[in-house]
Amino acid sequence: MKMPISLKWFVILSFLTMAAVLIIGYSVLSVKFFFKGMNNTIAGHMAHVLESYIETIPEDQRGSLTRLSDFMIAKQWRQMPENIKQLMDRPQRPGKLSIYKEDTWFGKPKSVVFAMSLELGNEIYYVVHLPAPHKASPLIGNKGRENIRMLLGISLLTALGIAVLIWVLLKRVERPVKSLGQWAHGLDAEQLKAPAPDFIYPELNELARLIQDSLSSVQDSLDREHKFLRHASHELRTPISVIRNNVELLKKLNESARDMTGADPDKNAHRTRQENKIIDRVDRASLTMTHLTQTLLWLGQDEQVQVPVSDVDLEQLVLELAEEAGYLLRDKGVQVVLDTMPAVTPLARVPARIVTGNLIRNALQHTWRGQVRILQNETSVQVINDIPGKDDTGGDLGFGLGLQLTRQLCDRLGWSYTSREEDGLHRACIVFKAKVQKS
Repeated sequence: MKMPISLKWFVILSFLTMAAVLIIGYSVLSVKFFFKGMNNTIAGHMAHVLESYIETIPEDQRGSLTRLSDFMIAKQWRQMPENIKQLMDRPQRPGKLSIYKEDTWFGKPKSVVFAMSLELGNEIYYVVHLPAPHKASPLIGNKGRENIRMLLGISLLTALGIAVLIWVLLKRVERPVKSLGQWAHGLDAEQLKAPAPDFIYPELNELARLIQDSLSSVQDSLDREHKFLRHASHELRTPISVIRNNVELLKKLNESARDMTGADPDKNAHRTRQENKIIDRVDRASLTMTHLTQTLLWLGQDEQVQVPVSDVDLEQLVLELAEEAGYLLRDKGVQVVLDTMPAVTPLARVPARIVTGNLIRNALQHTWRGQVRILQNETSVQVINDIPGKDDTGGDLGFGLGLQLTRQLCDRLGWSYTSREEDGLHRACIVFKAKVQKS
């Protein structure tokens, strides 16, 4: 299994590797240029010796091999000693220094021979330099040791400078990175709404924005799920109550039917009609729950998905919803006044049922005496109820979770919703407008 490495140590090792490569590379180059400089010095010295030779030796005496201290000068390479010719080939290009070294594993070479051909006055001369050991040591050994000491000093200073640079860079980068991590760990629903702090570097700021956007998207999804659950639990209470009440009623009818013997056909027909009504109510309630769930899921989507539109009998819808919510008036001295008119209009059926049912249900639930008026015309539904007093057992005056869902649906579908209080009455009105479809 591959062992993970932290970003901090990765940066440190990367800088140390780079420093080692640079130090070794510059050290090799320094040694190379040191010896190249020494060779150029020796080549220049050999050229100077040849010029002195030309100036001091008459031309008629230049045909043979001439020795000047550690230098040998001849017009022909074959005039050089045999041991020199065995060690080196004849220099081909004038001005190019040829070198032979008898190297050892450690320390200075045992012997060094320098040879070069020079052209002076349209004549070629060969110059060979054999530095004596006692002269070569100060020239090469001492300078080499001095160069090595200088290289070691420069390498140590470079390594120290790079170490300091690594430490400063890590401190500069580590502080905002730690701050980003602490900020990300401490994010909650409230902090997600606040702007992200400045983490100095644009890349870290962009990463912070990505983290915040991602968590905000997750938080929005959770909020939509919570809102869906609240709305679903609130809206499903009515159809569930309808189903339970009608099931109880159906059980009672079945019990009374078993007790009846020899009942006349009229009573049987009446019982059958009641059972059919109960079955219709249960069927409508189950369909309402199904469509309600689909609508709440649609409302929780980010995309503006269009809901299907069909012709809705608004009067029939109001009458059905008023009947279904009638259980809320048990043990209450409340009178319901219905003022409706036939009207068929193209609407999103399920959302229209939800918002209209919410208006009626909230009015019946929060009214304990007096009157509830339900007015309906071709494109609108208005519900007017008395505001409960201090002694009434009421909730939120009709502005509960159901009406919050009503506002969301109306905003999404482009319907007009108003709710106000005046003269001791609460007035809620929905005007159904045909929403313009996007092409």
